[in-house]
Amino acid sequence: MSENNMNGKDFLLGVVVGGIIGAATALLLAPKTGSELRADLRETAGTVTARTQELAHQIGEKSQQIARTVSTQTTEIVGKAKELASTVAEEVKGWRDTREPVQAAEAVVIDGGEEEPQA
Repeated sequence: MSENNMNGKDFLLGVVVGGIIGAATALLLAPKTGSELRADLRETAGTVTARTQELAHQIGEKSQQIARTVSTQTTEIVGKAKELASTVAEEVKGWRDTREPVQAAEAVVIDGGEEEPQA
């Protein structure tokens, strides 16, 4: 997820820097008076600021959505893992419970039906 955040930050930084460079180049190369140029610079700065805030908001919402999705999926996976572990534990216990009488019977057969005297 941190890679997605870095990509979003890099994109946002690229948009801001590109917007500033493009706006400054267009304004400085256009033949205008000083007051017109300053007014255009203020307007462009306001536009860039608004667009930057909008992109930051969109990236924040997308990050929150991804975090919620990951949290939900993680919870589901943990639940399935617990369920599977419980099932495996029950199967192993059942196998052990059925295996013990079989081993006792095998011991009796191997010993020829004789049991050792108890002290």
